[in-house]
Amino acid sequence: MNRKITVTLVAMCSLAMAITLIAQAGSDPSSEVQQMEKEMRDAQKSNDVTWYQQHLADGYVEGHSWGDWATKSEAIKQAQDKSITFTKGEISDVKVASFGPDTAIAHYKFTYDATFNGTHRARTVICSDTWLNQSDGWKLASSHCSHVEGK
Repeated sequence: MNRKITVTLVAMCSLAMAITLIAQAGSDPSSEVQQMEKEMRDAQKSNDVTWYQQHLADGYVEGHSWGDWATKSEAIKQAQDKSITFTKGEISDVKVASFGPDTAIAHYKFTYDATFNGTHRARTVICSDTWLNQSDGWKLASSHCSHVEGK
């Protein structure tokens, strides 16, 4: 009788683990990455350095719409710069394509009015971000924004 109970419990636990693993493997990271995009733009507007330290992957690189590149350390330094101020920053049209459970590409429109290093910029940009799901959560590996002419 004890053997039947043990075998039944082991089978039930194995089935529960298999269902969990299948659900995780087939999960779509779209909603989580969309939320990360919104958090990133909020962190940018509020100079939240901690967000950048936690969510930029090693080897991160970003391309700015005004033609500059920035590494992870430069992006963190920029987030610390209190002279960078936003009066407006709206993210819209966020779309996410997932490539398995651990890679996602987000693209969106970002309209902002800000001052960077004494230069005022008010524009709309289209952006593309590459996200990697690593052992400690989603990390941004690369970001690039291009100016939308006339906006």
